[in-house]
Amino acid sequence: MAKRSAIRVALDLETTGLHPEQDAILEIAAVKFQGTEIIDTLETFVAPGRSIPYRVQRLTGIKPEHLIGAPPFSAVANKLQHFLGDFPIVGHSIPFDAGFLRMRGIARSNPLIDTFELATVLLPSLVSYNLGQVAEALGVRVPHDRHRAMVDTVLAMEVFNALHQRLQAVDLDVLNDLANLDAPRSWPLLHFFRQELRDRQEREGVMGRLSRGSLGDRFASQLGMDPRVLSFAVGRQQDAGPSSHGPAAAVAPVADVPAETPLVRGNEVARQAILTSLEQRDPLLLELTLGGHDYTAALLAVLEWLAENPSSEDEPQAGPRRLVIACANQQSARRLIDTTLPLLQQKMRSDLSVAYLAEHGGYLCTHRWFGAAMRRTSGELTAEQARGLAKLRLWTHETLQGDRSELTLLQQEITAWDRISSGFEQKRSVDERFEKTYQRCTYRRKGYCFVSLAEERVREARIVVTTHAGLFDDLSLKQPLLASIDRRLILDADLIEEENIRWGGSEFDQLQVLRVLNTIGAELADGRYQGLLALAAPSLRDNGPGGLSTTPTVPKSELDQRLLQWFQVLRQARMAVGRLFLAFTSLVDEAAQQNGRDKGRSDGAHRAHGRGHERVDQPLRLTSHMRQLSVWNEVEQAWQQASQRLRSVIELANDAERRILSKQNNRRRQDQGSGEDTSVASELVAAAYQLTEYLQMVQQAISLDESDSVYWLRMPPAPPTAAQQHGARKVSEPGSSAISIEPAPILYSQLIHTSGMLKQLLLKERASTIFAGTAFSVDGSFSFARQRLGLDQDSVAVCSAVSEHQEQTLLYLPNDVPEPNAPQYQRHLDEALVNLATALEGQVVALFTSHAALRSTYTAIKPILEARNILVLGQGADGSPRQLWQVFQSQERVVILGTGSFWDNADEIVRSPACLFIARLPMPVLNDPPIAARAEQYSDQLRQLTVPMATLRVNRAIDRFMWGEGKRNAVVLFDRRVTSKEYGSTVLHSLPRCSQRHAAVSLMPDAILDWLTGEGVWETDCP
Repeated sequence: MAKRSAIRVALDLETTGLHPEQDAILEIAAVKFQGTEIIDTLETFVAPGRSIPYRVQRLTGIKPEHLIGAPPFSAVANKLQHFLGDFPIVGHSIPFDAGFLRMRGIARSNPLIDTFELATVLLPSLVSYNLGQVAEALGVRVPHDRHRAMVDTVLAMEVFNALHQRLQAVDLDVLNDLANLDAPRSWPLLHFFRQELRDRQEREGVMGRLSRGSLGDRFASQLGMDPRVLSFAVGRQQDAGPSSHGPAAAVAPVADVPAETPLVRGNEVARQAILTSLEQRDPLLLELTLGGHDYTAALLAVLEWLAENPSSEDEPQAGPRRLVIACANQQSARRLIDTTLPLLQQKMRSDLSVAYLAEHGGYLCTHRWFGAAMRRTSGELTAEQARGLAKLRLWTHETLQGDRSELTLLQQEITAWDRISSGFEQKRSVDERFEKTYQRCTYRRKGYCFVSLAEERVREARIVVTTHAGLFDDLSLKQPLLASIDRRLILDADLIEEENIRWGGSEFDQLQVLRVLNTIGAELADGRYQGLLALAAPSLRDNGPGGLSTTPTVPKSELDQRLLQWFQVLRQARMAVGRLFLAFTSLVDEAAQQNGRDKGRSDGAHRAHGRGHERVDQPLRLTSHMRQLSVWNEVEQAWQQASQRLRSVIELANDAERRILSKQNNRRRQDQGSGEDTSVASELVAAAYQLTEYLQMVQQAISLDESDSVYWLRMPPAPPTAAQQHGARKVSEPGSSAISIEPAPILYSQLIHTSGMLKQLLLKERASTIFAGTAFSVDGSFSFARQRLGLDQDSVAVCSAVSEHQEQTLLYLPNDVPEPNAPQYQRHLDEALVNLATALEGQVVALFTSHAALRSTYTAIKPILEARNILVLGQGADGSPRQLWQVFQSQERVVILGTGSFWDNADEIVRSPACLFIARLPMPVLNDPPIAARAEQYSDQLRQLTVPMATLRVNRAIDRFMWGEGKRNAVVLFDRRVTSKEYGSTVLHSLPRCSQRHAAVSLMPDAILDWLTGEGVWETDCP
């Protein structure tokens, strides 16, 4: 007789806020269930003893009238405690709900099963993990009246059952791995996975912890690799056929393609320019401002060229035509591969093979997975790392490509990916040891290396899709994989300079350096040793048996004198690094003291905590002027000592690698093991390589010599609370002894000008490189873009395809408001937003140039608009851009305030706003060291750099936010400088043609409302 499911309780609370210690419970809903059977329910409102915030009323539907006569929590506490008993509690982000109950003495020991955590593990590729989207992904019906407690409780129960069913279908060896992760006991899923493993073993008659066993070890010795790789999807389906990245992978049904969709959207000029560039192998600068970030015209043209059969006269080397398409990021590349290209190929009746090439570190490394990366080398996993590795373990049974773009990794899970991602495989041409490691890797020879498989697909594909960074990664190698493809289409090329700057930059962070050193090896407080050296101690001892240690830490008795000396070298290196960062801190302090006037200007929100006092969070650019500071000699001396210590660590890591490989080569073939020891050797080489890169970067910075890069120090942002700050800045010298590190500046570097590098990477040989972007021209000229991209002014063709929007968009320019930074500007801005949002009943997105400006307006307008039944959502205060857009598209009467990445990332937009309100021109900040270094190269910084950059950013924002649909809309430029300053005409003349109104701010709400509800074109009345 089958064992019945356990009894569990699904729970959801609605509260007045996010903080259990200061907010109150409004509603409780609980469902006791056993499998799919509901045993009992509990539902009640709770009197909060305070007002309900407007945002909570909007999102939950709970109004003050609903709570009339509701009992206080004390009156329902006993009933709730009896209902919960000691049963496991299920819910979406259930630790939040449990926190409110435990603060009030309820459910303090009940096990928690978080459906959010469970979904992130079992649905590794889901774009978003909110309850509704998880339910949809599982085929669970989502009610329309979401966000009330009982509705969400029942939904969470159904989601849990669907996830539980999915988990029960997982192989036993996978479940065993999940239950035995080196995770903290506080991780909510650890208890659940272990109970599931016990239940499964009982059902299947398998007792005790699964292990590879002696038979598995002998099999591993014969294979030279871990036999568990055979359970990976790539192991089960080595002969499965073409990549799922091929054109048939995600082709939409023919019925989904409107028959009347124009192939080139009426843009014959752009088509001809693209075809000419491809045929003649000449570069092209292509501006496509067609609305909604749409590159269909360019994609259709290149597909047309690819489908043609080349003549032997035009192309003597006669093979099939091939093309590289580079996207701005992984999300854009994935969307292109999975949706856009299949749809367009279907429309054109073509069947061109497509492959994806990831950036360096973009593939799962099977050698690392079964080697040192999964061993404890630097302390117990955090709960987030455990969740990330659990997610990756499930993913290995699904993925045939093993590339990072298939996954959705939350920010805290990225460190889990770093443990198992490819490294040396894609950089093997830069270091001969990487090449040797790659060649001897058994996983590669047996066909389980995702990098090798990806390279095979790239060589065979007609279309290779990558990212800007992926293109740079490959073309910068001595033997680039993409060099043989001489036609390239770079999408979002108006952002490629910024990406190249990021790609060429680096940072030297105390925490990161200490993590590398601790990973190589560290002595723990209890006298034991941990890290790669401790793990490889059996192979590194002169008379050791070889192989790896079977325990995560080793006692001193298992180390010989050489190993003990190596651990002493590591200890000295950590101390020297600490002294160097103390010197950096002193340097920042002295520079700030000499520049006290900057402290006065700095916003309080940009302060970070130093050694017991506040320090202005201003960047300090390293120039020859640093030698005038008294502390500079201390910095140079600290660096001299730290560099010597780090070089000693590099030498010992390389020596350890050689000894491990020598010991491995001397072992008999039948006793060669699973390759784990060679994985440790590879990790040591990678750590040494990383330390070498740190040395080179810091040496150049400390020299203060002129170079192509700019270097600066900046304090890291302080976490919101003292407790979080302490946790964030704690580095384990792993084990019970933890070193608390005071915040220290991070050293950054960036290229000053990227034009030379872009020219070298993309234009050094005759090739067709098409730079396609939405914003290149400034006042009708492409000179700024040509200069930034390294394009010759005379020889590179340009083409601009810009739609006109006189009947769609009204550009409103208030003519009686103060200029930014003038007195009363902020008051006028806030009043204008309130009046506009009131007239339009929400439907406004406002863009700011700083978080401080956004917060100021948010604080001022939120209570006023909420009193008028309009919800105000601020980036950061109320969620991420994705979360804000989800609310905007699902509710009416909403205003969004955004900044930073909000300007350039409009991928989440489903419903465009009625009005885009731009608070001020997004001029780059000239006290930012990279911008300052670039500005120094211009004689007229305002006209040659800052105005063009602001103009192009405004153009991109309007194109992405407002022109993806055909409905009428309005754009407000609340910056009087566009009409009062001489350079304002540059901004206005750079915009695609719109109807314009230049009038008083008091007339703006009615004018925009008239425009939105009217028809036709308004004559421009700007002077």
